[in-house]
Amino acid sequence: MKLVDASFLVDYATGDDGAVAYLAAHDQEEIGASTIVLSELYRGLMITQEMTQEETRAKYEWVVPIPFTDGTAAEAAEIYVELRADGKMINKSDIYIAATARSLDVPLVVADDHFTHIDGLGVETYRERGE
Repeated sequence: MKLVDASFLVDYATGDDGAVAYLAAHDQEEIGASTIVLSELYRGLMITQEMTQEETRAKYEWVVPIPFTDGTAAEAAEIYVELRADGKMINKSDIYIAATARSLDVPLVVADDHFTHIDGLGVETYRERGE
């Protein structure tokens, strides 16, 4: 299993070459997303595309929702403490998303470099640098 960030799901939906190619290359793997990611994604689609809740959920039914649990919350707290000590803070939603992947020991597929600051998190990118 691999977990994806909202940027991946948005880019895939809009036909981004990197996201489409990445998914095609990993079509035999289960793709999941934190419920934090899905909340961000659904909110964006409801606002920008004026989609209903049912329409947004149906659009991404191929993505396995991974719940944000008490264990994930503890992992997020640990990541926050580590980043704070290193002076490399990122936004809290991204900490929650990273904690979901790190707690499951699965890679997180992203477009953003800042996830690489998190020790013990496998990070895969789907875009060429500079895109």
